[in-house]
Amino acid sequence: MSLRLKVESKFQILGILSLSSVLCSLFSGYCFAEKITILYTGGTHAALYHCDCPHQPDGGVARRMTKVKELRKENPDTILVDAGGFFAAGELDEHSQDAQLDKARTEINLKALELMGYDAVAVGDDEFNFGRDYLSAQAKKSRIAFLSCNLKMDGLKPYLIKKVSGLNVALIGLTNPQVNAKSAGLEAGDPYQALARTISEVKRNKADVVVVLSYLGEEEDTKLITQIDGVDAIICAKPQDTQEPFSKIGKGLLVRASRQGRRLGKLDIELENKKIKETRVEDIRLSKEIADWPQLKKQVPACFEDSACRKEGLVGKCLNPGKISSSCAYEKPKQISLLVIQPKDIKVLHQEKFLSFLRKLFPGLQVNFIDSDSAPGKSWIVKTQAKLLPVYLIAKDVDTQGEFKDIKDFAELKDDYYCLSPRLSGGLIFIGRPRIANTLDVFMGTKGNKGSEVLSLLRDLRAGHKELGIKLHYLAIETQNGFAAPAGIAELEEDMRQVCIAKYQPDKLWDYALCRFKNQDSSWWEICAEQFGINPAAIKKCALSQEGLDLLRENTALNKELEMSIGPVFLVNNNEVYAAKNFSRVEELEKLLGLAPAKKDKD
Repeated sequence: MSLRLKVESKFQILGILSLSSVLCSLFSGYCFAEKITILYTGGTHAALYHCDCPHQPDGGVARRMTKVKELRKENPDTILVDAGGFFAAGELDEHSQDAQLDKARTEINLKALELMGYDAVAVGDDEFNFGRDYLSAQAKKSRIAFLSCNLKMDGLKPYLIKKVSGLNVALIGLTNPQVNAKSAGLEAGDPYQALARTISEVKRNKADVVVVLSYLGEEEDTKLITQIDGVDAIICAKPQDTQEPFSKIGKGLLVRASRQGRRLGKLDIELENKKIKETRVEDIRLSKEIADWPQLKKQVPACFEDSACRKEGLVGKCLNPGKISSSCAYEKPKQISLLVIQPKDIKVLHQEKFLSFLRKLFPGLQVNFIDSDSAPGKSWIVKTQAKLLPVYLIAKDVDTQGEFKDIKDFAELKDDYYCLSPRLSGGLIFIGRPRIANTLDVFMGTKGNKGSEVLSLLRDLRAGHKELGIKLHYLAIETQNGFAAPAGIAELEEDMRQVCIAKYQPDKLWDYALCRFKNQDSSWWEICAEQFGINPAAIKKCALSQEGLDLLRENTALNKELEMSIGPVFLVNNNEVYAAKNFSRVEELEKLLGLAPAKKDKD
């Protein structure tokens, strides 16, 4: 397979067809050229409806079926698979309720998968949420092949060979070890040995293409594809936090399924003489523009819980939840008091968004603002021991509302009100902290895909405002046993390298940090360093010494003082804190910082 990469707006292409491929289409007698399509999902957790997301309310099984039928019409040689995690319940299912409703949702989802014509599904530990016997019974009666090559159980097969377009496509399932804790007496075997053994078997059975459906997680999937020969693609049901739909790893391809079925994955494979010449990966949004397939929509209950019944200004209740006869009933909301303690006549950035969020949850919300300098305001600040303004206090009777579960982890009872955590509300002002103009402190990790966006934005801001002081603070914390970072030792090591670069070659830090966000494997750090004229040996010496520890301790001192543990977060002018995700343009940051727009160079 060629390594040349081409990126298009809607999909990404790996490889370029050779001239011989074109000739194949003209003179089919001289060669063999075929195309197959694999549609895939994973980690859906029986999500039947589109997500309740304000910007992209995507997903839903009825939309998925419409798109599947459309794509099958374009190419009848299409395979449809799921990489695991298609049962309801479990830690990753945010819609999980009681066992009865979760079972009902699972069974409706299985019927939907059959109606869509799924060929195979991989079994993960979440498929054991209702016990071994239940899974076995569902697998035995299903028209879909339930796959796991490292788990022996009634109803499961190690693989399925699907013949399409004159080719034998082997689909192999892999189960994660967490299954061992969910089912006594059942043990998932070593995935490496099982996969190698199964690949040998499918090759003996004339498999032309090998596709693995995995519920192991992206880290293990990456190791597998590098260590086991013969894998053409792994469909990963538990991807890391990344926006990329695929990664090219060695000779194979790792493709990532979309969470909760919000998107439908599409992998096109073109072969010539049974050798892969080109692969395409497309992440298809299941947006509201895609109509529900009528026959499938009829099989899906109107609601499973009250939260599914929402109308502006009204409270909804789900009648007969989880049944075809279910329906939503609406009534006027109960009034709930919200006290907002903040300085008089101040405009808090993004406050209206937060209040709109609360009104959506609690339509009867009555908002009252209290001056933080008034006697009642000062009293509430003392009672809540608040360090930040505004203070949001919502009346105690809010806990009688079903939607309270959405905020209960961010609510602490104070007298007759719940005090809402600053982590929930967004933009905040430190009490008594002096304002220092033209300063921006940024709290962020050195791992994850958001860092690159934030750094790129800040670099553009710096270019137009030399007077602005921007300082990066990493999210490492000091413990009794040393330092720890959110993403583990690899992130901590990178933090140490960057604080050393910040001291000895500060003008190189930003370019280096952006390079590392794009290439996060540990082996890349020296390549990035050399690319921008940084001495790797000197930085390594600093990072592995007491000096590196002292620099990191100095860098994270403000984190400790302000109790910053998540990011990316901005501290503006030393007294206001905002989530970086709320800003995507330089102009927005200029307004936030009170800076005049930077003058743009004339062409």
